[in-house]
Amino acid sequence: MRSGRRSIVIVPGFLLVILLISIGVKLTPLGIGIVIIAIGLGLILPQDSRRGTLNSAGVAHHELGDPTGPAGIGAVLRSESGEVLGEIARSIGVTTNSVADYTALIEGLEMALEKGVSEVKVIVDSPLVAGHLVDGYVVRADHLRPLVEQVRWLLDEFSTWSLTRVPRKLNIEPDLLANRGIEQAIA
Repeated sequence: MRSGRRSIVIVPGFLLVILLISIGVKLTPLGIGIVIIAIGLGLILPQDSRRGTLNSAGVAHHELGDPTGPAGIGAVLRSESGEVLGEIARSIGVTTNSVADYTALIEGLEMALEKGVSEVKVIVDSPLVAGHLVDGYVVRADHLRPLVEQVRWLLDEFSTWSLTRVPRKLNIEPDLLANRGIEQAIA
């Protein structure tokens, strides 16, 4: 498991708060200082942090010898209390399992950001996705590089994140949603 944290933002923000408060104290007799002090305090007081858990999976039904097939993506976003904040279940046409896994993760992370989640725990069942994002595997397939970069960019949008790989049998819900997406497209 690997976590990402944006600690670089904390130091400059803290210095900005000190500067604003010191300016505000000097300007308090003029009445402007109170506003500046309030802004400074707003920056250092704890902010509400919405935490969520995102399970994602991609599925491609392919024939032996052919890496592509009808593919679907599934994702489930839950709050800390376990409430479902959002789900994704849709077909993405004909592609590989790897592209489906990355597409599911990208759309799941976008959903988490849209729902206001700032701290996310991501659970995937793809050894390749976990290897690229956590274990430092080299991205050998050229068509996956933009997807990996997009996931990394999205993860940077969260104040904290972690990514864990679990066996597929422990990631059933998004897998079922991905298969439902394929079935709905075929029907």
